[in-house]
Amino acid sequence: MIKPLIFPAFLATILTGCGLIPHQEPSSVTDVELAQRMEFANKEMQVRLQYSDWLLASQPQQREQERDRLKGQPDLESRVSLAMVNSHPAESVASRRGGLDALKALQPELGLDAQAFLRSWIALGEQLLERDGRRDDQSQEVQRLKRQIEQLSAIDEQLNRRKYQETGGTRP
Repeated sequence: MIKPLIFPAFLATILTGCGLIPHQEPSSVTDVELAQRMEFANKEMQVRLQYSDWLLASQPQQREQERDRLKGQPDLESRVSLAMVNSHPAESVASRRGGLDALKALQPELGLDAQAFLRSWIALGEQLLERDGRRDDQSQEVQRLKRQIEQLSAIDEQLNRRKYQETGGTRP
């Protein structure tokens, strides 16, 4: 059994020993700053996602209004938004290429989270451009083949007329 005087001395020794352990405040300046940065990054990402959702669902007239609103704005966010508008999948190929190039050029000015988000946007845009490029190539090939068919049909018609004329007007 512990004697009454030994227990307070034992307790005092333990408490004194606890004071020797370095005390780390859970809300130190670096932890608070880190938490604030994370909160800001999360909000920034949420805003970017909402903007991209709106942009992808937008109509041509809405994008044109947004483009007019953003043109000439010097701040980084406006320039990024304008490049995103220009790189919308429904815009012309030239506009999309220009928008994607602008986004690539702006990336170094952005934070890591924004860069990661834009890398995804850029990769998607480039894939769509590649697909549309193949589609354009196929469309041009189809047009070329149609012209050849029309030319062959015209030649065939001329041959049939000559043959008809040579046989004295009777068709086989």
